[in-house]
Amino acid sequence: MRRILTLVAALAIAVIGFVGCEKETPFICSVVESNATSITATSVTIEATINASDFGAIKRIGVLLSLSGSDKQQLHDAPLGRIIEVNIENLKPSTSYAYSILIMTEDDSWQLKGDTFKTLANGETPNPEPDPEPDPEPNPEPDPEPDPEPDPEPDPEPDPEPDPEPNPSSGNTYRAGWFELPAEMDSNGDGRDDVNTSYYYAHHLCAGGEKNAQRNGAARNFTVCFSADHHCPVWVAAPRHSSYESGASRTDAYAQDPQIPSNIQYSSKSTGGGCNKGHMLGSAERLSSSATNRQVFYYSNIAPQYSDTFNTGGGAWNNLEDHIDGLVCRDTLYTVIGCYFDTYTDKYGNTGRPAKISFGGRTDVSRPTMFYYALLRTKSGSSGKSVKDCSASELQCAAFVICHEQQKGHKPQVKDIISIEELEELTGFTYFDNVPNAPKGTVNTNDWL
Repeated sequence: MRRILTLVAALAIAVIGFVGCEKETPFICSVVESNATSITATSVTIEATINASDFGAIKRIGVLLSLSGSDKQQLHDAPLGRIIEVNIENLKPSTSYAYSILIMTEDDSWQLKGDTFKTLANGETPNPEPDPEPDPEPNPEPDPEPDPEPDPEPDPEPDPEPDPEPNPSSGNTYRAGWFELPAEMDSNGDGRDDVNTSYYYAHHLCAGGEKNAQRNGAARNFTVCFSADHHCPVWVAAPRHSSYESGASRTDAYAQDPQIPSNIQYSSKSTGGGCNKGHMLGSAERLSSSATNRQVFYYSNIAPQYSDTFNTGGGAWNNLEDHIDGLVCRDTLYTVIGCYFDTYTDKYGNTGRPAKISFGGRTDVSRPTMFYYALLRTKSGSSGKSVKDCSASELQCAAFVICHEQQKGHKPQVKDIISIEELEELTGFTYFDNVPNAPKGTVNTNDWL
């Protein structure tokens, strides 16, 4: 009996020892990007996007602010979430400040790199008027080289009508002044959809120092909704304008998106399933700096597209992209480029059917059955007005839908155009949520062909 008890005790000790030796997953956090915006003589808004291995472990987030060169810091708390905004007031005019991001868990804290800014002088005010032709102030670099592979990539695109006060609109979009955005159901700001938890959101500001129209913050690059089920972008939203289109060369810097979990993205730039790497937002549409161009090579902006008939010279998608290039205007063209994954039959009788393919180092990538462009702009194209200030009669919007099985040589025509409301019924998304006067229920094909 004593021997049995001894064995039981030994086993218990072994089990306890085994449990005690289990390694806990370390908490990892980082700042993806941060920015000082809405700078006045006495106030600033600090925005930051945070990555963390476990957001539930975070107990406190804040901005540490100090005079440049000083060790004395003041903490300004921020709401818990992946995307933070902190409004700081009672600053000194014409003064340089430095900030960093503080993240605290139950047992530890991390002070992460931020940036510096300078407040305006007394009486100095930023220009509050939207600039219909923003200048991203690109870094001069050589002209873009020819595409090494046929990535269907249209031309113009910028950020002429950003909101000088970058506040979310009614909780349904990331920024009220980003007029290209569909509605996003992310009430807690953790970058994941509240309803469809397989959807992840990333919002990218231009990484090359390009300024927004008010010159009080960075210009935006693009926003993506990425699917963990399809391992593919669902949609990419971006402004199109000529100010984004020159100054640098194509980088071919394929890489994972730092704002999207790495385990749901492609792991390499390999291709398969009869497809090549199709940009949603094209490389040629973001050439204002090399750093900004590298962002459009994130895998979150890449979808598998047929290399022989669709994403190639004379392919159906390439021809559509060429056509979209001609619709870019001085007032800005707002675009959502999307993928559809259910069975889809177009008005020509082509049918795309769902399929999983090997692509990007994975074997479970969904090959889209249809691609689309949702478009919004002013009718004149040169009104100098923000779309939020336009009446419905001053605006036009529509969607081009192209079945992935469409034949090579197909060019955009009337049968490819539907209203935004029809697209919403098909996909379940709400487009141009920040533009209440957008005429989504009607479409005049003559405006687009």
